[in-house]
Amino acid sequence: MMLFKLAFRNIAKSIKDYAIYFATLVLGLAVFYVFNSLDSQTIMLNITSDTREIIDVIVEIMSVVSVFVSFILGFLIVYASSFLMKRRKKEFGVYLLLGMSKLKVSIILCLETLIVGVISLAIGLLVGIGASQGMSILVANLFKADMTYFRFVISADAVFKTIVYFAVIFIVVIAFQTLVVGKNRLINLLQAGKKSQKNYAKNPIVCAIVFAVGAILLGTAYYKVTAGFNDIGSLAGVGKEIVKGIIGNFAVFWSVSGLLVLLVKSNKKFYNKGLNAFTTKELSSRINTSVFAGGIISLLLFFTICILSCAVSVKNSMDIIIDMKTPMDIQFSMTRNMNVDGEYIEGKSILEVFETNDVDMSQFKDVVSVETFHDSSINLCTLTLDNAYEVYAQPEYIWITMMHVSDYNKIATVYDLDTVELDAGEYMVVADYNQAIRLYNDAMKSGKTIELNGKIYVPSDKECKKGFVAMSASQDNNGILILPDDTDFTFVNFSEDFMVANYNVASEEEYNEVNEYFTGFGFETEINPDDRMYAYVDYNTRSNIVDGSVGLTVLLIFVGLYLGIIFLISSGAILSLKVLSEAADSKEKYKILRKIGVDEKQIRKSLFAQCGLFFGLPLMLGIIHSIFGIQTALLIMAVFGREGLITSIIISACIILGVYGIYFGITYSCSKKIISE
Repeated sequence: MMLFKLAFRNIAKSIKDYAIYFATLVLGLAVFYVFNSLDSQTIMLNITSDTREIIDVIVEIMSVVSVFVSFILGFLIVYASSFLMKRRKKEFGVYLLLGMSKLKVSIILCLETLIVGVISLAIGLLVGIGASQGMSILVANLFKADMTYFRFVISADAVFKTIVYFAVIFIVVIAFQTLVVGKNRLINLLQAGKKSQKNYAKNPIVCAIVFAVGAILLGTAYYKVTAGFNDIGSLAGVGKEIVKGIIGNFAVFWSVSGLLVLLVKSNKKFYNKGLNAFTTKELSSRINTSVFAGGIISLLLFFTICILSCAVSVKNSMDIIIDMKTPMDIQFSMTRNMNVDGEYIEGKSILEVFETNDVDMSQFKDVVSVETFHDSSINLCTLTLDNAYEVYAQPEYIWITMMHVSDYNKIATVYDLDTVELDAGEYMVVADYNQAIRLYNDAMKSGKTIELNGKIYVPSDKECKKGFVAMSASQDNNGILILPDDTDFTFVNFSEDFMVANYNVASEEEYNEVNEYFTGFGFETEINPDDRMYAYVDYNTRSNIVDGSVGLTVLLIFVGLYLGIIFLISSGAILSLKVLSEAADSKEKYKILRKIGVDEKQIRKSLFAQCGLFFGLPLMLGIIHSIFGIQTALLIMAVFGREGLITSIIISACIILGVYGIYFGITYSCSKKIISE
């Protein structure tokens, strides 16, 4: 009981020392619970069986991600514990000097860890349970679920998993603390507080040279992955630029301390004012002793900004694209070979196939049927300039859809798209994939001609039109070649019939019944009189496309938020502990400042500047990296578009500043306490 009271008293006395440790535990526990309670959050929602299957897949993926997250949080908690051990070595030495055994000191540490763990577990779970209700609302909105079914829910599985994972982490922490006490000699523990920080100075000229090299590496990498992205040509090339960026990042961070001293000293008036000289040298020394940690943190912040911004941007883009690319309730398609053994074979249209197979057409309205054509001799490079090879790995295998202008205009009309007007011998290209549009525009501006079945066609305009035929959840139309109605397509390899329609229903209940009827629809059928050819009729509905895209959207958002927030917590915790450790090592310097008459206001101002710049430098580097990283990520994910990017960046900034601000505030407050001891 005495040891328990002593442990509790130690925690109360060192509450500010435990602040970062406690904040990291609570935030980590809350985030861990929220993202592991997804299945319970969605059970009460009125969703379809398809959506339930999508959620089950997401839950499994989140469980795998949670294992990775638990390792990160475990490292953070052990790292934070090492700071506390460093701060209290002298205290442990006094216990041993008074006759307490190392076993009893270890028991006190175990009890302290247990008390802090139980308190943080309780608060973390409470915060997580509260936050998970907000996550339930987010899930309901993403899956368009009926909010009248929303109920307050606690996930027993998530609570159990959180307790088990963190119990294992605490066992590791206890083992680490016991090892530290056991291996240290009494004299080392007693003299731990007397070891002061050493100032590490670097040659400013060398720093300037290294900074220039790092800036050049970063600048060339930035250019290559943005404006010069099409010149890279392979994933290996992207990897090379990433390595250059990482080396440049560490070079800049290594050199910035010496460069800071050089720049500040060049302004004598500023340098000699107040405590600016002391602040500059202290900050320079902190950066010098934290090059690796600072470089890693700037990269973590870079990943955090990119992950959060791109995840939310993709979600916003997909919402806009789905609204645009699912204008009808249902779409049928039927693909057939047009030439068998070198002989052209006439086949039935999709409407004729439906009639033959007794499909009830009264279920539909606004019916439009069109035919598209495909041939291996017409590919992306046929329609574009040579730089198609710089955008696509094997563009010769990307076949272009062809169709008559009247057919395209029929479907464009019901889709509310721009129609096409062609004169004899002209062509137009319709696409919605941004990379392909750029290539087509370049080709059409140059007057690129096309030879098709012995006939030459010229562009009808200097730019292609934005449009599509097949409904989907992304901007994946690489190109449709629109040609005059007198174009003969009997030479092509195969054709594809499309039929789009709305359901002929008067209520949501009837809509659901018809939609359910076509679930699993699809059949193989003969399409010519002498039974020489069969074709498969397939379907896609707006609800299927929406459900599938929402599943991908939710996965991107959840994994992005999960990893982004964990990386952010990691960055804040590591920076905070580095600052507090440096403050503990510099206590004697602040004592001397007080003895020579420096007032507390100036000391606190100096400390605030050091904390602010030490926190701000990795963040600034991370922001600069992310400006180019986000552009690269959106180039790679161009099929999803970039709508809503500004909104996503604002949301990401609020999350980052919120978590980062919590750690900065706690760090500054604890640093003041440390240097005042």
